[in-house]
Amino acid sequence: MDRVTIGRVSRVRGIKGEIVVAPLTDDPQRFHKLQKVIISKEESTREFQVEETREFRGRVLLKLKQVETPEEAKKLVGGFIEIERSQTVELPEGRYFIFDIIGLEVITTEGERVGKVKEVISLPANDIYLVEGDKKLYDIPAIKKVVKRIDLVKKEMIIEPIEGLLDL
Repeated sequence: MDRVTIGRVSRVRGIKGEIVVAPLTDDPQRFHKLQKVIISKEESTREFQVEETREFRGRVLLKLKQVETPEEAKKLVGGFIEIERSQTVELPEGRYFIFDIIGLEVITTEGERVGKVKEVISLPANDIYLVEGDKKLYDIPAIKKVVKRIDLVKKEMIIEPIEGLLDL
């Protein structure tokens, strides 16, 4: 994946063409470090230089150098804010981006193939990996007792299923 989505343009604010961005990242502060962003909407993709960033009611306001009016900014509403993968923040050991988890092959410690991770569901206690097997879906809790190893190079996740986890 060359780019990573970190936000969505939700609306326009003010007369200078500022856009309001709903962050799709755990760290909205990352927007303050950006010098450029890519906005993808439908079939078009365009790069913009970031002029100014500030926070506003739990969202992020971006002023882009190439956008001077509310009319120009309205064309971006609904678009996704993307960055080059090389601009992603470094995560601590044992933490992964959701886009790295999706698509991993899930295998038990006994070598049995369970399926592929299709979705990550974020819950207050822990994330759940929705794994699509040959005949059914499995909800695998993202806890150390179950997930023993994640290898992004081999694109696999090794799990030790607790009793009944794969029987449901």
